[in-house]
Amino acid sequence: MTERQGRSIGCAPGAEALCRIPVFRPVAIKLLSLLTPEETDVFGVIELLKSDPGFSAEMLTLANSAAFSLPKRVNTVERAVIVLGLERTRKLVTHASLQGMVRGMGENAAVRNCWMHSRATAALATWLSHYYHVHPDQAHAAALIHDIGRLGLLSAHGSRYADLLDRVSGTNQNLMDAERALFLADHCQAGAWLTRTWGLPPEFQETSAHHHQPVTGALRDYGDVVACACVLAQAMGFRAAPLIETDPPEAILERVPNAMSPSSGLCLGELSAFIRSEISV
Repeated sequence: MTERQGRSIGCAPGAEALCRIPVFRPVAIKLLSLLTPEETDVFGVIELLKSDPGFSAEMLTLANSAAFSLPKRVNTVERAVIVLGLERTRKLVTHASLQGMVRGMGENAAVRNCWMHSRATAALATWLSHYYHVHPDQAHAAALIHDIGRLGLLSAHGSRYADLLDRVSGTNQNLMDAERALFLADHCQAGAWLTRTWGLPPEFQETSAHHHQPVTGALRDYGDVVACACVLAQAMGFRAAPLIETDPPEAILERVPNAMSPSSGLCLGELSAFIRSEISV
C-alpha cells in the first residue's frame, strides 16, 4: 500500500466523535451526487431542490448575492438552475451546504479562520484553473470543500481542537502529527472519512484526503489545483492555523504551469486584493 493510499482509510481512528457531528442536508448530498460532470438530469436537480423548500430558499438567497453576480434577480429554483448552468449550480449547492454547516457551529475565531481559508482556497482554485486547463467551477467546488475534515474536527472537539490550531507551529505535517496524537486522526483523514461516509462525489473525497500533497503542476489535475490553492492561500495569509509556515507565494507559483511567464501579467498585490474581495461577499 502506498502512503497516499494509506491515508484514504476505510474507517478513521477517532471516527466515533465524527459520527456525532451534523451531516450535510440529505438533499444537498443527493444533489452533489446528481450534479456530475458526465451526465446530469436537469429536471431531477430541479425536483430535488423543490423537495426541500428551506434549502431552496437558502440557495436562492446565495444565488442573488454579490458572490454570484447574476444580471437579474432569480426567484425560482428552475430559473436559478437555468441561469447558472449545471456547473455553477453545483458550486452553489456546495457553498450553501458548507455555509449552513459553518453557521450551525457558532461564531468563533477558529471557525471564521477555517471558513476564510476554505473560501480563499476556492477563489484561488478558480484563478488557477486557467493555468491548469480545468473547469473553474469544478475547481472552486472541490477547493471549497477540501477542509471539511478540519471543520469536522472543530465540530466534534470544539475548543480542544481550536486550541491546537492556535498553538501548533511549524509545517502542515507538524500540525497533522499533532492532530493524530491528540484526536487519533488528522484533518485529511477526517475529511476522507466524512466525504466517503456522507456519499459525496469522488473528487471531493480525493481533495479532502490529499490537499497537502506536494504541488507538481500537472495539467488537468484537480487534486493538484486544490493542493496548490490551499498552500498558496496559507502563504498569502489566509490560514486556518495561524502559526503554520509555508514557502513564499513566489516559490509556490513557480510550480504552476506558465504562471510566472512574462506574458501571464501576474501581480501578487492584485491577486491578494482579488481574494479579499471574494471572501468579503
